[in-house]
Amino acid sequence: MKHLIICTEYPPTPFPAGGIGTYVSHIARLLAESGETVHVITPLWDHHSDEIEKKHSENLIIHRVPRTDCPSIMRWQPGMLRNIEAAKRLLESDWPSQNFSWQAGLLAEYLVEQEDIDIIECQEYDAPLYYFQLRRALGFGPSRQPPCLVHLHSPTEFIALHNDRDMGHSSVTSAKRLEDYSIAAADALMCPSRFVALQAERHYGLAERTTEVIPLPIGDTQWLDRDQDTWKNGSICYIGRLERRKGVIEWIDAAVAVTRDYPTVHFEFIGANVLGTDLVRGDEFVQRRIPPHLKSRFHFRGEQKRASLSQFLTRARMAVVPSRWENFPNICVEAMCSGLPVIASREGGMAEMIEDGRTGWLADKEGAEGLAQALRRALATPPATVAEMGRRASTDIHRICDNKTILERQLAFRRHVVHQGPTRSLRIPMNLPWATQALSGQVLRRTPGPGSTDGVAVVVTCFNDGHLLNECLRSVEQQTEKPAAACLVDLGSTDEKTLRIIARAADRGWRVVQNRHPGIAASKNAGIEAVLDSGSRPVAFGFLTGSDWLEPDCLATCRSVLRRCPEVGLASGWVRGPGSGSPLWIQPCPAFPYQWVSNDVAPFSLVRTEALHEAGRFRPGMEEGFEDWDLMNALMTAGWVAVTIPYILGTRCSQHGGVLRVAVTQSHRKMRRKLLERFEDVIARDAKEIILLGESSKEEAMRKELHLLQEHFARLPAMNAPFKALVFAMLRKVKRRILHQAHPGVASLLTRIRRRGV
Repeated sequence: MKHLIICTEYPPTPFPAGGIGTYVSHIARLLAESGETVHVITPLWDHHSDEIEKKHSENLIIHRVPRTDCPSIMRWQPGMLRNIEAAKRLLESDWPSQNFSWQAGLLAEYLVEQEDIDIIECQEYDAPLYYFQLRRALGFGPSRQPPCLVHLHSPTEFIALHNDRDMGHSSVTSAKRLEDYSIAAADALMCPSRFVALQAERHYGLAERTTEVIPLPIGDTQWLDRDQDTWKNGSICYIGRLERRKGVIEWIDAAVAVTRDYPTVHFEFIGANVLGTDLVRGDEFVQRRIPPHLKSRFHFRGEQKRASLSQFLTRARMAVVPSRWENFPNICVEAMCSGLPVIASREGGMAEMIEDGRTGWLADKEGAEGLAQALRRALATPPATVAEMGRRASTDIHRICDNKTILERQLAFRRHVVHQGPTRSLRIPMNLPWATQALSGQVLRRTPGPGSTDGVAVVVTCFNDGHLLNECLRSVEQQTEKPAAACLVDLGSTDEKTLRIIARAADRGWRVVQNRHPGIAASKNAGIEAVLDSGSRPVAFGFLTGSDWLEPDCLATCRSVLRRCPEVGLASGWVRGPGSGSPLWIQPCPAFPYQWVSNDVAPFSLVRTEALHEAGRFRPGMEEGFEDWDLMNALMTAGWVAVTIPYILGTRCSQHGGVLRVAVTQSHRKMRRKLLERFEDVIARDAKEIILLGESSKEEAMRKELHLLQEHFARLPAMNAPFKALVFAMLRKVKRRILHQAHPGVASLLTRIRRRGV
């Protein structure tokens, strides 16, 4: 077989390789040494490395994707210039990981065709397979379609939850949305621990026992010799990032509680400290938890190179994995393989590796209390018994994670997946709220309504857009697939240039409507009526303002998606903002509950005619920017799927609706109320998520404003140092107030929701 593995952490990396990178390094080597052909796509971190490297008799080919030098990796791609622009804009976005996902997806498509790839494997974390899967489902991928195997390691949502992060922060929700799609669209799922496999199946609504559980291979980890003094007085060693999810805080508290009774015990911590917050540094946070008279027993060694970890394990008598949540931690495998018994929580695959009292000590309770009890049992164990437990731990983990056995199981499963072929990856997953619907559910395949042609109608609304309108109309006329009908709705323009352009458009065949009804929603509905009255029966409508410019293939691209995917009622895309330095409008596929908080549908999207009629067209009385949002919500609540096509489809050259961030005014509040009141039953179902996402977005907006203020003041050369220090002190005080702000309104709303049983 020919395997393709996409991995964001394949070594060498500028940071110590985590469990994902270590696993891919091991399994790729084992597959290649067994005669399989393996391609790995990974970021090019070290610019001294080659973009393509071959190992193990050229059975292992590593393709390294540069983060900024896009042309070198995409020189073979059609539409290269737009792909390069997209890659650069993705790198500048709120979630830069999309840059690698985009480039890796395009390279994967090339390799699938050129190298006859049989199966694709990818981690779910950071969703590096997202764009490949999305493009395939929309019909843009290669004709060869190997199945996609997603390896469950550590979803961002679970990491954020157990790291006490804001679950509504844009970085978390962006990652979650793309990872959710990647998991739901996977043809097969694999996971190293039964613990996370069952948890993921429950969380995502997947069928029980459908995730293949195969432990991580042991790789090249070696046994380490220790003398009798080490078994008696060696350290208790923690290796890994110092982060909340890893249980470091609870472990320090447990160690402090027990250390008073054991005057010689000492602890080592190896790993970068990421416990810091906006209010306190990580090292300060740790030191506050350790009494002064005990500090000499706690040794924090910081981040270390992987090659140096063995020296810390050699002088340890026990290892510890105290995680709040974990999958199948590689450091536990390595510690046991080296001959160490392990103290661990039960919140992960550790309980599948460790036999309590025989190869380690498992906590019977969560938190510091359970870890303290396990530590007391460990310290009460005679040194000779600890050494014997270490030998048993090494024997057991070699049996569980034996390279040969794991390779055979992997190959058998991969053959099964290849034989089964692609299934879920060929379709768009069901687009319904996360709170009540299974991600694995598939939307019913629809058939296009009767009487529709295969063309697209375009409705342009304008008001004194003369300086931009001519380019807008020309971009429609120059489409590679001509529109089935074109209608220009004038909202009462008075500008002479605009009126001349409208008159010339009528001469060129545009159907011109002078709207007699106030409001943008009524104007768009008038355009729809004009098209239908002309006898045209388009499959979809596209709605533009006079300041929108379409890419030449915009209509053809959207129409191809609607033709391939009958369940799609709305085809959105990527949009440039006004000005050369404007960011690219990039959003995941629109979905609830996020869609209640902000409109993720880009301007000039295509709406299927059947879906437009079912949703009741544009609702009168909605102001500009809200009429689109209201219609899109109606489409999605009716069961139509909305997709964001990963292409730059055009440019919005002014701040009319759509991409516009509407100021919070009385009018804004009125429109938001109308949006939410239209769908009261669905809103009630998603109420908790809406409240939390809304609060997170407001706090995030305030953080960004403060950051911009700080940058602004820092650039003022005339400000004297004392005054500048005073300004920054005031800003920090405001920031602390935001971070410590209690939200009584949110608390009371959540209380009412719980009482109602929503």
